[in-house]
Amino acid sequence: MPLSYILSNLLADVPKAEAVIFLDAEGETIEVLSARMQPYDIKVQGAYEVIHLNQLNRRHPGTDWYYCIGTKFSVFTSLVGEAYYLVVITQGEAPPGRILQCLGRARKDIEDKVL
Repeated sequence: MPLSYILSNLLADVPKAEAVIFLDAEGETIEVLSARMQPYDIKVQGAYEVIHLNQLNRRHPGTDWYYCIGTKFSVFTSLVGEAYYLVVITQGEAPPGRILQCLGRARKDIEDKVL
């Protein structure tokens, strides 16, 4: 199952999804999918999410995901494998339960079928 297929499904499954980003350990974008957001803005946001999760993991070892709910955008970030990151950006406030379930399924698919 190719990476782009998994990311496309994630973008389609997440309510109000604006973008899906797959990044390496350095915060460099490997693949991005979005219908509405500018590619540069997505790449910058993805890099910041990698920084945030790494800092959070230094303070709380073992942390491999987090989310931030905002009024304009919500961001969900997960470690994939040992050196990759998956980020989902949604429009407005988003219900975390369903999104985390979709993110977890995509994470498992990537770890099992891509990495």
